This record gives sequence, C-alpha cells and structure tokens, in this order.
Amino acid sequence: MRVPFHFSFIHAADLHLDSPFRIHEAGNDALRKVLLDASAKAFSRLCEVAIERKVDFIILAGDIFDGPERGVRTQLMLRRHLMDLQEQGISVYIAFGNHDPLESSESLSIDWPKNLFTFPSFPERLPMERHGVKYAEITGVSYETREEPRNLAQLFPDAGEDVFNIAVLHANVGQSREHGNYAPAALADLKAKGYHYWALGHIHKREILCEDPLVIYPGNIQGLHMKPSERGLKGAEFVEVDETGVRHSFMPLSETIFNKVTVDVSGFQNVSAMIEGCLESIRHAATAAGGKTLVLSVDLVGTLEEKLWELAKDLEPLHDELRMGIGNLQLSVFIEHLDAHVLRGQGLEGLAGLSDVVSELIDVIAQWRKSPVLLAEFPVEAELRSVLVSSIKRAAIGYSLRLQQDDIDGAEHLLAELFREVGEK
Repeated sequence: MRVPFHFSFIHAADLHLDSPFRIHEAGNDALRKVLLDASAKAFSRLCEVAIERKVDFIILAGDIFDGPERGVRTQLMLRRHLMDLQEQGISVYIAFGNHDPLESSESLSIDWPKNLFTFPSFPERLPMERHGVKYAEITGVSYETREEPRNLAQLFPDAGEDVFNIAVLHANVGQSREHGNYAPAALADLKAKGYHYWALGHIHKREILCEDPLVIYPGNIQGLHMKPSERGLKGAEFVEVDETGVRHSFMPLSETIFNKVTVDVSGFQNVSAMIEGCLESIRHAATAAGGKTLVLSVDLVGTLEEKLWELAKDLEPLHDELRMGIGNLQLSVFIEHLDAHVLRGQGLEGLAGLSDVVSELIDVIAQWRKSPVLLAEFPVEAELRSVLVSSIKRAAIGYSLRLQQDDIDGAEHLLAELFREVGEK
C-alpha cells in the first residue's frame, strides 16, 4: 500500500439529526428541550473537532436523518456546518441508509456546498487527492429504498490502486438481531474485497468487527433512548494513516447520555433511607458522566421490607421526591423512568413447613444465633457456600449465594430471599 503522506479522517454514522426522541416523560418540557437539540449538538461538536484536528475528510455512513421528512430546520443546520467545513478544505462523503434512502433525498431544494459527495444506489469509487497527488480511494453505496434486501457488500468492486482503500456501507454485517436486517452481509464478504478500511453504519453500539482489515461500526453520535445499545457515551471514530500504518480511536461527542442506574433497596428501613440511597447512586452516575447531561432509568431491585411494600405499587411519590432531590443537588440529571423489580420482604416465619431442606437450613441458622462461639469459628458466608451448598442445590433455587452483610441477620435475609419463590408456588 502506497501512502505518500499523512492524512486523517472521521468516520461517523447514524446521526439521526431530526430524531423525535420518543420517551416516557413526553410532558417534561425541560427534558424535551434538552433532547430536541441533542443530536444537533453532537454533530456540531463533530465538525468542531474535525476543524481542530484538521482532518482531510469526514465519512457519514448512513442514517444522517431519522426519517424521510427531513425537516427544514435540520437540513439548513447541516448545510451551515458543511459550509464551515468547506472553508477549511474538509470534504464530506455520505452514504444514505434505511432511515434516509435516496428515494426521499429530494424533499427540499437546497443548494448544497461543493464539498459534499453522496453515493448512488450502486457502489461508486472516488479518488482522494491533495495537490494533485492521489493518496486514497473511497467507494460507497446508498440505499435506494428503506428496506434494502440486497447484499450490498457483494456489489462492491475489488479494491483499486495500491493506495489506501476505504469502503462505506450501511448494513447489518453478521445479522445482528438488535437492528433491522437490511443489506445483510457476512464479514467474509467484506474481507474478500481487499479494502483497508470498512466504514460501517447501522449498528448503534461501537464495534470493531475486524482489525485486519479494519471493519468498524462507530456507533451513533447521540443515544436516542434507553435500549442497551443506546446507553453510555457516544461518538465517532478518528482515523490516521501514514507510512507506519493505521491508527484509530474513539472520539466522544454526545453531550446528553442515556443510562441505567440499579439501586439495591435491600436493608433500607424507611423511605428516607431509600431516597438517600437512590440519590447516592444517581450522584455516582453524574460524576462518572463528567458533567454531561444524564437521562436515567432508575431500577429498584432486591428485597423490600414489608412495611415499605406499598411503595412499590405506586412509585410516583418516590419519583417526585427524587426529582426534587436532584434539583437540590444541582445535578444535570433527568429520571426518564423509575421502575421496581423487588421481592417482598418477610422473616423466616412460615417458611419452615415448605420442605425438609428449608427446615434444615432454618435450624442451622438458629444454632448459629444461640452460639456466638460457633459463629466465631467461621464466616457465615463461607459456611453457606461450603456446608450448605448441597442443600441449596437440592432445593433447585436459582439465586446466587450472596449476603447483604457478614452477620447472622444477613444469613436470615439470604434464606428469606432464596426460598421466597418456593413459597409462592
């Protein structure tokens, strides 16, 4: 491969610039305003970094828009940024995907700047030149219609001249079940073509499918909802090429982060303690986000004390209290959803008659409580894991052996948790 000089580019995909952000809290005006500008802010940051790092070009591998309507506001915003990039000599290459196929590309008559290149519905190859010297070639393809059934990877020509060859494709490589199976392809289809870098789009989670050649999904630049693949910091891929090889790294862009916080409510004795526990988990999440706006799903798990059980039936008061607590802490956090997947707390009373195994375990706990000397001889957790493990297996309970605290009360709590489902059958 001939590399006449150093060059760099940014590979991004799945911008969804005009996404409606369908969320549970549709009536939350403050959250709606944050999300309305989230994707645009991430793209603005992408362009700023491109100019700061003086990249040669940008690749956008599909789903630049969220739908065929392509709003006026979004298109004009895109044009404005393209003009800024053109002033800096940065070209932009777009391959349209299933959300913005070619059949919907003429929704507005806009005079796009000359630094924008869009690929047709069959692979087209373009030379990359600097001062008349070709240093790379880029080949890409766009969707003609939303539901693209063709294996577009197989339509690509073999890599061209002995320069760095880039392929741009929006496709489901490996047929991931989390996304629509459009333009389905196998990794072998891509590797057989001889390109040095496959700039993919469609999968919203960053994935490096292959290192040689490089086959990369950068993920989307902004999370859109609470689906696992949408959570966490989002961004694009920054790529540098010179005579020593290819280097690539994740480039964070999103200013708004979707994430999930799980709070174990086991052991909380009152509502105030539960609220403080939730707020502490939220504070940790906010710190980890580095000051970026967080949109959280809070999930309560564990065993809820009997006296707090009614709270699990109506979480709205707790939700309201957490909103106020977040405001008092001046955190840039929104709770998009609060849910509870908890067990109902109860003591060991009434469980002894479930089976001989349960009765045996309760007797052992009783012996531990009556004999401090016996307790001092071994950790409770170690005893449960070794001496009683066979009894647990005979009971066919799927819970892991874990204690909330290393004491006798923790052991009783564990027994109540382990055998609750047995009692409910």
